[in-house]
Amino acid sequence: MTARSRVVLALVVLLLGVAGHASAQQSSRELARELARVLLQSTERRAIDDQVVGGLVQSMAVMLQNRLSRRLLEVEWQTLVVIARRFVNETLTPNRTEEIAAEVYLRHFDGAELAELLRFQRSAVGQKASRLGPVLGAESAQAIDREIRESPALPTLADELRREFPVLGAPQSP
Repeated sequence: MTARSRVVLALVVLLLGVAGHASAQQSSRELARELARVLLQSTERRAIDDQVVGGLVQSMAVMLQNRLSRRLLEVEWQTLVVIARRFVNETLTPNRTEEIAAEVYLRHFDGAELAELLRFQRSAVGQKASRLGPVLGAESAQAIDREIRESPALPTLADELRREFPVLGAPQSP
């Protein structure tokens, strides 16, 4: 085999390797996109949209209240919600949300892991876990909140706060 043949062969092998890698990446990308599609069903997508709208409304409200030097009226809050929701609906289309989520999944999972996650999410148990995710999160948050409120260390926390921040001294009577 001549030197030129070896160079051509090496280039062919290299190109095939690059093409195979690109093909594997595309496969992972498709898996990530499908996983995003499965995980971002309408309920989850609405929850994401509501969270984004809420954050935008709060940010815009702070700015407006500072500029107006007063609290917003209820009608102004409602107007902000309408404006923010319209913006989010135009910006975060279902297709774009799936693309964003797929990119995030690709940063954390390889192709085999994505395939396994997708199989799980399509299973009955995976669908139940996804459906109950918000309930489980809310119940866990309530249990943690209850644990904090009932903590035997709460009086010690209150004493320490009053000691470090005298403004929190003894409660004042009305």
